[in-house]
Amino acid sequence: MLIRGPDYLRQMANKLLDALVQGATMHGNVTLESLKQLVEAMKTSPDYDHFYRASYDGLLKVIDEDNRRGARVNAFGRLLVHPLDVLFAEEKLDRRLIGNYFFFVRSLFGDDVDVMAEEAAALAEEIRQAQGGNLDWAAFYADPRAKKIFFRVMVRVMRAFRVFESRREWVMKVMQHDPTAVGLSSNVYVERPFDGQALPFGDREFYLFFNGLIRPILRLGKEDVALFKEATGEDPRPLAENFLEELEMYRPRAA
Repeated sequence: MLIRGPDYLRQMANKLLDALVQGATMHGNVTLESLKQLVEAMKTSPDYDHFYRASYDGLLKVIDEDNRRGARVNAFGRLLVHPLDVLFAEEKLDRRLIGNYFFFVRSLFGDDVDVMAEEAAALAEEIRQAQGGNLDWAAFYADPRAKKIFFRVMVRVMRAFRVFESRREWVMKVMQHDPTAVGLSSNVYVERPFDGQALPFGDREFYLFFNGLIRPILRLGKEDVALFKEATGEDPRPLAENFLEELEMYRPRAA
């Protein structure tokens, strides 16, 4: 298991504290003055140089692994969210909903999410290297391999709404959920008390969110339709049309 930065620092601090206790024990009766002298000695003693070097190297490793993990999450996450970028940018949807969206996707795929995240990260890194270290996200989204990942997720999302209303009720609860929720597993969460209101996700947001994700599937070109079928074994148009027909019940009405 990868040790996170704060936990790693705590472990290093605990070792120093253990060394302080051991040193104090060797001095017999410890007074405040002798403890201060011991602490000062530990601050400058070359005996601890190896400890600090090893701690520094270990911390760099933790930071590097955290950065790599962040890159994996970022690539897959951005792939899932990019059709909604305009809605978030225009503040028609609250960005805090993104975490609940990811929870919803994980509830559909379980650990397969991690496999797709690795695929997305590897692809993003390949594109980054080909571009001299700068990643063009538009090129990433347009890559057929990224599209295949996205199409697989969208098919699972649409298939999840076979019984539309009952799935919608569950999704509404998930998307309204306070982000301080505790996740017990990939599809189980427990609410924690909080001061305030649930995240804004009513019929309007439900329509905007899923319309933004699914409607572009009706506008796929021939090559992307073929790519969709290759990735999922499904014909995109009837799937999307059936979903959007149900979704139309929740289209915001003009005031």
